[in-house]
Formats: sequence, structure tokens, C-alpha cells
Amino acid sequence: PALAVALLTGLLGAVALAALAGARRTDSAYGRYLVAVKASDAFVNVPGRIPGIPLDRPMELIAGLPGVRSAASYIGLAANPVVHGHVADSFLTNDLIGSFAAGRAGGAYFDQDRMTVLAGRMPHGTGQIAVSPAIARMFGVGVGGRVTYQLQSQNPRTYAVTTLGNRSYRVTAIVEVPPVLGDPSDAQEGAILPPAATRQVLASYEYAWVGVRLAPGSGGIPALQHHLAGLAGTVRQLAARQHFQTPGLSFAIRNSALLRGEVQQAIRPQAVALSLFGAFAALALLVLAGQAMGQLLGRAAPGITAGRALGATRGQAALAASLPGAAAVLAGVVLAAAGAVALSPLAPVGPVRRFDPARGAQFDGQVLGAGAAVLAVILLVLLAVLAARAVRPAAALPVRRPSVLAQLAAGAGLSATAVIGSRNAMETGSDRVPVRAVLLGSAAAVMAVVTAVVFGASLTGLLSHPPQYGWNWDVLIQAEGGYGNFYPEATMPRLIRAEPAVAAWSEFGFSQVAIGTRVVPAMGVQPERGTVEPPTTSGHPIYGDDQIELGAVTLRQLGKKIGDTVEVGQRHLPLTIVGTVTLPSFGVAITDHVSLGQGAMMSEATLLRAEGSAVHPVSPAQVSQAAPSAVAIDLAPGTTAAQRRHLIATISAANPDGTPGGTYALPRSPAAAVVDAAQMGSQPLALALGLAAAAVLSLALTILAAVRRRRRELALLKTLGMTRQQLGATVAWQTTLTLLAASAAGIPLGIAAGRWAWEAYSGSLGIVPAPLVPAGILLAGLAGLLVAGNVLASGPAVIAARTAPAAVLRAD
Repeated sequence: PALAVALLTGLLGAVALAALAGARRTDSAYGRYLVAVKASDAFVNVPGRIPGIPLDRPMELIAGLPGVRSAASYIGLAANPVVHGHVADSFLTNDLIGSFAAGRAGGAYFDQDRMTVLAGRMPHGTGQIAVSPAIARMFGVGVGGRVTYQLQSQNPRTYAVTTLGNRSYRVTAIVEVPPVLGDPSDAQEGAILPPAATRQVLASYEYAWVGVRLAPGSGGIPALQHHLAGLAGTVRQLAARQHFQTPGLSFAIRNSALLRGEVQQAIRPQAVALSLFGAFAALALLVLAGQAMGQLLGRAAPGITAGRALGATRGQAALAASLPGAAAVLAGVVLAAAGAVALSPLAPVGPVRRFDPARGAQFDGQVLGAGAAVLAVILLVLLAVLAARAVRPAAALPVRRPSVLAQLAAGAGLSATAVIGSRNAMETGSDRVPVRAVLLGSAAAVMAVVTAVVFGASLTGLLSHPPQYGWNWDVLIQAEGGYGNFYPEATMPRLIRAEPAVAAWSEFGFSQVAIGTRVVPAMGVQPERGTVEPPTTSGHPIYGDDQIELGAVTLRQLGKKIGDTVEVGQRHLPLTIVGTVTLPSFGVAITDHVSLGQGAMMSEATLLRAEGSAVHPVSPAQVSQAAPSAVAIDLAPGTTAAQRRHLIATISAANPDGTPGGTYALPRSPAAAVVDAAQMGSQPLALALGLAAAAVLSLALTILAAVRRRRRELALLKTLGMTRQQLGATVAWQTTLTLLAASAAGIPLGIAAGRWAWEAYSGSLGIVPAPLVPAGILLAGLAGLLVAGNVLASGPAVIAARTAPAAVLRAD
């Protein structure tokens, strides 16, 4: 029993401490990544070549602004990949970036915002290149392969495009390009040239971004915006001296803190889930270790009686009885800490793991040191309480009350082994076997296992049910990552009207609007045929231009409820909140767009009015960024894969956004939080299996202790004619009935707890709550539990069958 206490404490303690340390390590991993790659606080856009000014001059001026601690630049190049001899002109794959060191600004992705190398080594020189995984798959190459790009040049005055020829490069690395771990719709797939190669292709320059690290961090962005406004005036003056007019010149910024917040929000549920799993393991440890310590003290009962008879005080007797348990607890805690360190390389969990610069075994002193100390104190206090109870003077035996189950077994005419087994499972008896504690602990373990299974099944099923994360349509076609728009308006209806595969469709536009004192990402919905829109989770969908739906998180942040009125946009439009909506995670790429729980949805006309744009523009100059840039389509029943491809190809080839290759079908795009959560799917099941193993082991030890306590009863039964097989069958009945009783209570409670946990988790993310109860898995688990319990109880059954009646009765 002392060994059992030590092993239980070590096993479950290691799981609990490792989970808690892993949660802390997971939650802090992205921060370590940002420090390691020297992440920028903001990116400043240089909108193309400025006539009359050297290409690198604006980058140097931005790098020299007050408050800028360091800067790094990259430029976008006008180029298209040449795949198997054909030019692939697609917005999703034609991103060729050149790292560009200009004066005080180093090369982005090399000196600052460094790429993460998945295979190979960083490129250098003039003939090498790094590519993202998707681009490597498109070309069909790996490290050492060659890729070709067709370079172009655009006249800044006439916008005429000239083809400059092809260039080939050797791939030296497959890389992940910052920012990483955002929503899949924001992922940047492309190729990156080192600074030396970039300087050879400056004729293809289109635009630039300058990443800046600020002395005050992200808190320095308002001051940066002020300085950029002044810099824009300075650059306009420089251009004017060369007789060029740039009246609309400005330097927009991209706040990295927004993306970091989204990524951390996606990571946090995994850290919280690990913490909850650790708490479950700790609770199971207290229950099961408490049972094992009770059995250990039960074995010391004869010694306690003898010590008291020889004059020992109650305190002395309790101390003597608990010393073996205390030694076992301390040994178990040491094993738990060592086991947690051994398990530490498994953390962090989820996609952030491959970007964490600190890998391998680690000792988290704050969690493991303090956690082990707290665990030891709690277990020793529990042992002291049990020891104090064990040395109390024996009270009169309570009146024996036969269990209802035993009475039913006897009344049904079951065998003597079944009747005795049911009585042993449900009745304390004269030997004071702690059956209530056994049943309670087993039921708690079953409940914890079922809770983990239900939560894990719901988690695993999340990705296979797209409407749960807002993807409530069959096909979505987008223009240029949300930066393009469909114009003129008549083009898209004309294209879709001729397609018989389309059952219903809507257009979406995206922007950011003020709601009260907060700026909130927004989606505008314009139904065209039927209604295709994200799912409403409470209240009702929008039916008019005076209504708005909010994400669950945004609703909480605004302190509003369904039925309230909010003022939206520059014109302070009064809109009524009619429901909460699960918003999809896409929009204008790499900006603060709608996502799970975050944002607002209203009619397209209302969105345009809220931001002060023309609802019906009469010229391209009046088209707002919030105008429709995506089309969501529900396909007619029976639509084949070929018809689906034809529909997408027809719409994309028509270039409704006016840019060749700019319109494409966006692949199903779950939020980063959904992707991260789905990768946790096996972790709850692993926890459930660990808890089930500990519960079965504890039950086997409990039954072994019960067999030892009931030696006299077993001897009498054997004297009265019971065979060894019948005594073994009695133990099997006891085990089976204990597990069935625990399951009868634990399974319904576990299902309820699992559903509650999933609904709470869903509410925190803003997804549609749809818990799954895997009945087949639960039934198979119950059968496995009964088999495993009886296999482990076979040892106590053999001991019961070998009871020597003469020796036991003579000693008694």
C-alpha cells in the first residue's frame, strides 16, 4: 500500500504538474517567439514609387523618425511564377518579396521579423531564394530545386506594364514568413529574395513596407502616426522640387499588436484547457491517493490498538501510523516533480510549438517547485486527518442495513456468489470496509473520464462542421484578399445568373466602424438570391437596414444586450442589436477583420452609410473599400465536383475586380483559434485514458484491501463449503457491481459536465455551441473498464480463493 501511494502520487502528480507547467509554457511561447525574431511593433506602407525621389529615400526617412529603435524593409515585386513553362498569374501565389536594406533600415525577414526555417538554410547572394511551403508545392520543388519568375515593370505615370524577362533561383530554404499563427486567410504565401538578389531586380519594384520597432513598444504608435503625417508633407515637398505632384500621398501603418492579440487569443484556450486537465488530474490524485492512504492506515490498525494498550497517546499512535504514508507521499511528490520535468518536452502544445525557441526539458520553478510543495502539504494534511480518525476510540457498530442491491439479488434467486459480491460492493460490514469512499471515488473518476471524452469529441468534430465557425456556405469567392472590389455591380449578378449550380448567394463587404467608443471590424451582407450568411446563435438574423448583429465577445465588450440600440459609424446611425452571430475569420487580409466572436454584421447599405460612402457610386473613384469584395454561394443539390470547378473558373476568369488573377475561390478558412483547438483533439482522450487507468488501479488496490479485511468472513465461507472458484467469483461480482454503480452515477454527470464545459468553451470563442456525445465510444469505454477492472481484480480474487480457514480462524 505504501508503494501504491507513492506510485499514484508520482503518476497523477506528474500529469497534473506537467499540465500546469505546460499551460504556462504554451501561453508564453508566442512572446518568446516575438523576442527571438525581433518582431516589429508596426509596419509602415510606402505606396509605390514616388516620382522624383530615389526608391530607398522614403525607407531611410521612416527609419530615422523619432522613437524608431530599429527598422527593416521589404519590397513587393511585380512578378509571376512560371510553373512548368506557364505563367501562373494568381493573387494567392504571385507574391515575390525582396528583402531590402536601405540606409539605417536593415533587410526584413533576415535582420528583423526573421523567417522561421522549416528546411534548409537562409538564402544569400544573388541566385538563391526562400519559399513558403505552399509555393514549394506549387512548383513541385524542395530544398535544392530551382524556381522561375517572370518579372515585370509598371510605369508610375501611365501604369503601363512591361515584361522584363525571366529569372531563375535555387531554393535554399522552406520557410514560414511572419506574421505566423494568424487566421489562415491572413497567411502570406510567397518567395523571399535576400538583399543582394533584390538589388538586381529593383526595376520591378511595386511597393514597400518598413517594419519598425519603437522605443515605447506598441504604445508609441499614435506618436508614429503623427510623425508619418509630417513625413508625408516632407516627401510631397521633395517631389514638388522635381516638378512632381503627389497630393494624396500618405503612409498607412499596420499595427502588429492587433495580430498578436488574435494569436494570443487563439493560443489561450489551449493553455486554459491544459490547466483544467491538470486540475482534473490533481482532483483524481486527491481522491485516489486518499483511498490508498486509508488502506495503508487500515493495515496499521492492529499496531495502533497494541500501541494504545501499551500507553501511547492518540497523537503518538497517529504519528506512528502515518509515518509510512508520509514517506510514501514525499517520495511520490519527488517522483511527480521528476516526471513533470520528463514530460516537459511535450510542451508547448499546438501550432505555436514549432515556433517556440525554447524547447526540450525544462524545470519551471514557479509551477513545479511551488506546485510540488502545495501538493505535498495537501496530501500530508489529508494523511493527518485520516490518521486522526484511525486512532479514535472505536464506536459502537452501527445497525447493519442491507443494501437494496443485495436484497434484490437475493430476491431474484441469484447465486450465493452474486449475493455476497453485491453485499461486499455496497455494504460496509463489520470490517468497516470504506465502500462509500470507493464508490464515490470511482464515480468521480468515471465522471472526469466521460467529461474529457465528451469535450474531446466535440473538439475533434469542430473542424468537420464548418457552420460552427461561421463558414455557412459551399463556395466563397474573394477579390485580392479583400483589397479589391467587384465593380461595376452588374458584373457579378450577370455571371452567377447564368450558372444553374447556384441555389443561393450573397455578397459581403468589409470595413471597420465605430460603435460607441470602440472601433469594431464589420461585415456588410447583401443577399442576392435567397439568404447566405453566417449563422445566428441567439436572437434573430437582421431583417432591415436599422438592425445589427454582434459577435458574442464584442457584445460583452460593449456591455450591451440583445434589444439595445447602438450608434454606428461617422453618421452615428442608431441600430438595434437583434442577435449574436458566429462570424467567419476573413475579410481584408492582415488587418483587424471580423473573426470568431469579434465584430459586427449589418446590411451592406448600412455599412456603406455608416462609413460615409456612396451606396450607389456613379464612378470608380466613388467605390468604397467596404464595397462587396466576396461572394458566398450555396450550391444546388446534386452539384458535381466538375460543375463546382466550372462555376469557380467562370467567375475567376471574368476578372470582376478588374485585375487579372485577382479573383479566386478562398479555401475553407477556419479561425486560428479553431485550428489550434482542433489540434488538441487527442489530448482530452489521453487524459481520459490516464484517469481511467488510475481509477481501475485504485479500485484493484481497494478490493485487495477489502479482501484482507474480510479474511475472517472468507474463511467462514470456505468452511461452509464455498469452493475457490466461488470465492474468486465473489470478488469478480464485487468488482463488476462497483464499476457499474460508479458508471451509473458518473456517466450522466460526466455527460452533463462535458456539455457544460464545451458550451462554456464555445461561448468564450464565439463559435456555435454543438456538443457531441459519442455514445459508441462511451459504451466501448464502459465495456473496456469492466474488463480491465476484472483483470486487475484477478489478483485479489486469487488471494481470496487461497484463504486458509484454519489459520485465519485460529488467529481470530
